Amino acid sequence: MRIEWRYGDQQDALISVDEEGGTALEVWEFDRALLSDFLNLMTAIGTHSRQSIADDGQRDPQEWGRLVIARSDDGDVLRIDPELYWDRVSHWFRSQGGDPNPYRQGS
Repeated sequence: MRIEWRYGDQQDALISVDEEGGTALEVWEFDRALLSDFLNLMTAIGTHSRQSIADDGQRDPQEWGRLVIARSDDGDVLRIDPELYWDRVSHWFRSQGGDPNPYRQGS
């Protein structure tokens, strides 16, 4: 399984994807705390609310938007779109005077 951060239709999504079939399985309730955990401490994302994807029209990861970053379930970065990544980090953290790493000052 891999976890993907995607951006489309002015909305961010974090989804789990089955490696073998490439099918989206679950979606998390997206917020700044979830994103921070995804970027820093993958084991903590299990504590956030998520739901199974029941709509077959949302099973294709591409339906959730452009891939920002994909990580394996053990945290390895598999793919990243650097320009989109920094754009979205700026939106969620920098524009609010914060930092995606909660252990840094000023976040």
